[in-house]
Formats: sequence, C-alpha cells, structure tokens
Amino acid sequence: MPLMDEFKEERAEIKNRSFKEKCSYFWDYYKWHVIGGAIGLFVVVSLIHTILSQKDTAFYAAFLNIGQSLFSEEYKNEFASSIGIDTSKETVYFDIMPLELSVMDDATVATAQKIMVYVSAGDLDVIIADKAATDHYSYLGTMMDLRDFLTPEEVKKYEPYFYYMDQTKLQKTNGETNADLPDYPADPADPSTMEEPIPVGIRIDGCKKFSEAHYLPGPTYFTVVTNTSHPDIAHTLLEYIWEEQ
Repeated sequence: MPLMDEFKEERAEIKNRSFKEKCSYFWDYYKWHVIGGAIGLFVVVSLIHTILSQKDTAFYAAFLNIGQSLFSEEYKNEFASSIGIDTSKETVYFDIMPLELSVMDDATVATAQKIMVYVSAGDLDVIIADKAATDHYSYLGTMMDLRDFLTPEEVKKYEPYFYYMDQTKLQKTNGETNADLPDYPADPADPSTMEEPIPVGIRIDGCKKFSEAHYLPGPTYFTVVTNTSHPDIAHTLLEYIWEEQ
C-alpha cells in the first residue's frame, strides 16, 4: 500500500478513537517536537526579557574578599538614591568577589580575569579590598595616585589613613601581570620605608556604617582605578563611606 494511503487510513482511524487515545497518540509521535518547541520558546522569551530589562551601568565597584551582610543591599540602594540614580533605569554594582591569591583556585582565576577585562574596558571605577588584594593590584599599576583624585584639603584629611605603594617597585614590574611581583612593604601606612611612596588607597574599615553593611577581613582599603569612567561618583562614594568615620 502506498505510504500516502496508509497515512490517510491511520488518520481516519484516529478520528474514531477517544479523546484520551488521541492525546496518547499525539504524545507518542510528537513529544520531542513539543519539548523542542517549548525549549526554543523559553530561550527566545528569556533573551527578549534580558534585552528589555538590561540597564545602563551608572557605577561599578569591585569588593574583593569582603562579605555581604543583611544591610549590604540597603546600603548600596541608599547610596544610589543619594546621588540621584534611578535604579529602575540604571544600575550601581557593588560586585562581591573572592580573590584568594595564595590559593589561585577557579574562583580566584575567574575574578582576576573579570577584573582585567573591566579595567581594560574602563568599566571598573573603584576597588575596595583587603590588604592582600590591594597589594596585588597596586603593584600592577591599577590604582590612581590619590593626589590626582583628592583636593589638597582632602589629602590632609585622609593622609593619616593612606595606603602607600612604592613606585620604584612598580617600575620593576612594568605593570605586567605575569611579572615577578616585588616584596610588598611591611607597613603600607609608613611611607618612610619606601623610596618613592605614592598614596593609592584609604583605609576605611573604621567607618561605622560601611562596616555594618559588610563583613570585613581586617584592614580594608578604598582605591580608585586609574581609568575610571566615573571619578565624580567614586569621590562621592568615598565621602558617603567616610561620613561616619
């Protein structure tokens, strides 16, 4: 019997079956088409939702080796509101990331790669980190000289809390991420031990409201990325953190 005639007879037979039998037949023969179509529809809907809900980034800060408390999201939203950011249209990122440099596990490698990409693109504005991470990125030439960021009056204000890096040690690495990094100064708050001290960080773990919003590992430093796209917002964030010092 020709295939077409067989198909017609099968369809005629199906018409005489019960509703339950028709559903069973349909599922047996077309279930993979249904599943494939459902998956395809889900992917398309998800893609459209992502595109439509995507917001512009108003400011990006990386928090390295710093925990998130119950008040972290509230703290970020209050800061965004204080600078007039409409969070329904723009996003302020406080990106919490691990960077265990002594281990170099998958999470650390992923964080290092992410930071490298965002710094290269000029999308990362501020890094707030523990001493180990601050040491690491300071001697890769990632941090701005705070004397170019602060007013002379502010330099005097924050000077007792400065984190210094030794420019002569940075020059030995030439800013290369694969270079052998120098021994870091034992006390980054003591510029007298350095040949060419440059203030690149401000210690902020004594700031009450910030400390309540995050779990800090000990000494914690605020630094500004050299090619920040939002220096004014970075400056405002520093003032916001410092307001309850």
